[in-house]
Amino acid sequence: MKAFDGKEDFLAMVRKYLGGSASDRERAFLEKFYQNQERHDDILDRYSDEDRETLGQEMEENILKRISAGRETKLRLFSWPRLAAAAAVIVLALGALFYLQNKPGTLSRPVAQKPTDFAPGGERAMLTLADGSTVVLDSASLGRIASQGNATILKNGNGKLSYQVDAKDKTVAGKNTISTPAGGQYSIKLPDGSQVWLNAKSSITFPTAFCEKERRVKVQGEVYFEIKKEKGRPFVVDVDGRQEVIVTGTHFNVNAYADEPEIRTTLVEGAVSVKQAGAGNETMQLIPGEQASLRSGGTGFRKAAVDVNETVAWKNGLFQFRETSLATIMRDIERWYNVEVTYPEGIPQKRFSGKLRRNSKASEILEILKFAGVNFRIEGSESAEYSGRIVVLPGDKNL
Repeated sequence: MKAFDGKEDFLAMVRKYLGGSASDRERAFLEKFYQNQERHDDILDRYSDEDRETLGQEMEENILKRISAGRETKLRLFSWPRLAAAAAVIVLALGALFYLQNKPGTLSRPVAQKPTDFAPGGERAMLTLADGSTVVLDSASLGRIASQGNATILKNGNGKLSYQVDAKDKTVAGKNTISTPAGGQYSIKLPDGSQVWLNAKSSITFPTAFCEKERRVKVQGEVYFEIKKEKGRPFVVDVDGRQEVIVTGTHFNVNAYADEPEIRTTLVEGAVSVKQAGAGNETMQLIPGEQASLRSGGTGFRKAAVDVNETVAWKNGLFQFRETSLATIMRDIERWYNVEVTYPEGIPQKRFSGKLRRNSKASEILEILKFAGVNFRIEGSESAEYSGRIVVLPGDKNL
């Protein structure tokens, strides 16, 4: 069978496979193609973009119908490392079908039993007061939590924390810190009325009242800000002692996790300037839609236009990726599901695009990542710090 001699023959064969009407010979051929994908990376380069797009859409619709069968929410994560290469689309579609159909004679390798799951994170945080005492916010009762200086700390009906400040009283009790664990996130209203969202494994330290000429806070991890504008009193974010963000009134995101290769400051609305610690008075100005990146141990910022929706997706309850490396995605999974991730055979060089809801169980995300030829094994962790371990293996390795 000369399957690749005619465009229509090949497309028809794939469509029949997707519809379940392919012959044994056609099914065997396509499965063999999947197994030997690396030797056929450019097999569809001769076809037009329109043909490839049409086929890709058909495959996507079939895959999503099968994934979402019996579920209330459709999961969307499309993974073809080189989106323009049609062969990668074919590989994704066939990989998905191999995994989901689970019929004798269809699978080229056994499907692993459903692993133990990891639940997604939630609203969890710790408040450390100026005197060193702590309050577990997710279990604290609604209403007044504490009073410090001229500030009363409240947990509102929506579970968020807020500070009510007596403007006539200039007493500052000291600094408070709110920190989230792995698998936690939290939202607070600062003493000046600014809103802050903390991602997993993040923290913010701030005074119980802003009585100085500038409003200064310190953050670690990933934090999203909506700053209340105050004329003549700028808001300054000390990013883990490595850089500063100076604003008046604006919306922006700071990602400064210690295990990420760079600090990324993304402006959503308004205007900010960023300054590297110890680098004199030199600053970089950002406009909405721009991101300033400062590499760990490097000097000077790199500025680029970005999709702000992707950057702040976490705040809106989503994982969202665009040509994102597997290693970056797995770091997000580590933090959100409180797991450790290991790569005994090295990190597969895969990239992914798409979005998923952060309230998905870990197995749902891993199941879809498997379609691109990455295998996972879930097991217990030797450290009590984690809920478990995810072992990542190349797609051609048995679990």
